[in-house]
Amino acid sequence: MTREDFERALAILNILEIQEEINARLWNFLENNDMMPFYAAERLAMGEVDEWADAEGEFGRCETNPILVNRTLGEIAYLSRLVHEETGQRMIFHRLGSLELGIDLFELVSEDGNFYDLLYVDMYHHHCSKKAPQGYKLLEFANGITGTSEFDATFPQHIMIMLTDVAENKFGAPIVSPAVKNLDKARAAKTIAENRRKNNPEEKIVGRSTF
Repeated sequence: MTREDFERALAILNILEIQEEINARLWNFLENNDMMPFYAAERLAMGEVDEWADAEGEFGRCETNPILVNRTLGEIAYLSRLVHEETGQRMIFHRLGSLELGIDLFELVSEDGNFYDLLYVDMYHHHCSKKAPQGYKLLEFANGITGTSEFDATFPQHIMIMLTDVAENKFGAPIVSPAVKNLDKARAAKTIAENRRKNNPEEKIVGRSTF
């Protein structure tokens, strides 16, 4: 890998216009092959808004008020910029799967393994929300990815290996944030197990595939 490869990869992660150039090929493929979900056109037509006009509930924490992003690149880019406001911790994440009407559910845990969250994301937009869920702030620039839009059955045990592959495949270079290496896996695994027992998030999942 060259320096240019890494710079290009970070540009894809941080610059919306570059993401949209890449996404355009997928949008065209879906439209030309009649594979665009019926709900996508209405969401794409919303323009550059942070929330649905008819949103209900807390932003990002319910499927009726999801975070708006541009495809899977946007999911990774947005969530990789999240910082826990109180502790300054980055969030490590993976996608549990999709709910009805194409809303994605992500599972997140902080670097130190002490904080757990579930966030809902709508990827059928040409932009990303500029708003952060309560308790978070958004970095201006992400130094690498901290999660994946894929389901990781072993989360968080092998996350570094998985994210290296994700970064190379989606961004062209292994731009994994140092925050992932810093993850306290033992503490994170305990926190995740405790919260899964309480919340049972997988009962909402209707599919795991993505494209």
